[in-house]
Parts: sequence; structure tokens; C-alpha cells
Amino acid sequence: MKWFKRMITRWVREDWDTVGNNVNIAQNKKMLATSTIGRSNDIDSHAGLNITVMPAIGGRIITFRHYDRRKDDNQFRHYVIPEDMDFERELGKMITLESMRG
Repeated sequence: MKWFKRMITRWVREDWDTVGNNVNIAQNKKMLATSTIGRSNDIDSHAGLNITVMPAIGGRIITFRHYDRRKDDNQFRHYVIPEDMDFERELGKMITLESMRG
């Protein structure tokens, strides 16, 4: 029975580590999976930029999450990048804007 507990514990630790580093890369080029950038196990992990990119019909939805320690609250800002616009350039502009907001 100990082997079973060890196996479950190993699975939980692997999943925990995966969530801690939470960087998912789309493996299928035809379908873009939800990608999250910027989560770490550092002491100041809440101070960084947390970005989620989701596919949508006609473009992509970009979500920025900011954690406010004083209020113990998450604030979200959502943007849409249409398919006809340059994704990299527009994402760069959004990251710059969010970085300046702090």
C-alpha cells in the first residue's frame, strides 16, 4: 500500500510543479492552446506580469492579471487582437502599456 501512496504523492508533486511554472506551449500548429506566461515560485511572484493568451473566433484574447496585496484581490484587463493585425507588435504594445501601469 505504501507504493500506491508514493505514486499518488509523485503525481501530485508533478502537477503542482507544472502549475507553478504554468507555461503551456501549443503543440498543434492548427489549434492554439491557452498559453500563460509569467508565473513563478519566486517571493515576488505576484509582482510580475501575468499574461494569458486565448484563441477566439476572429483573433486572440489577451488577459493581464494583477494581484493587489493590500486588497487581496485580482484585477483583470482584457484585450482583443484581431486576426488581420500583427500579433507580435500588438502584444508588445500591450505589455509595454501594462508594465507602465504597474
